Amino acid sequence: MASNKLDPKHESQKIVMRTVDSVFYRSIREREKLIGEDAKLHKEKIMTLDLNISMCIKKRAKLTKGGFNYIPECMWSWRPYYPIDNKLLPKIAKARF
Repeated sequence: MASNKLDPKHESQKIVMRTVDSVFYRSIREREKLIGEDAKLHKEKIMTLDLNISMCIKKRAKLTKGGFNYIPECMWSWRPYYPIDNKLLPKIAKARF
């Protein structure tokens, strides 16, 4: 069986990786919906979702054989809507601020 850098490091982590991806995409959809409605009104909720998304990206990179180099493109392109402390951001987001 060929090793894929997108796969989890251990077979037992497949369920965790699917869960992390599910939480990430659900949070992205909810965040975009709130931004579309009224970003100022939902500032706290958007910041909470951004922190949740950040944790998902970090977790996904730890689980993936290839680390940050092999996370999905949508995770690479994500940026928080409001400024967040760099210590809470994944390293891919820190490099662009």
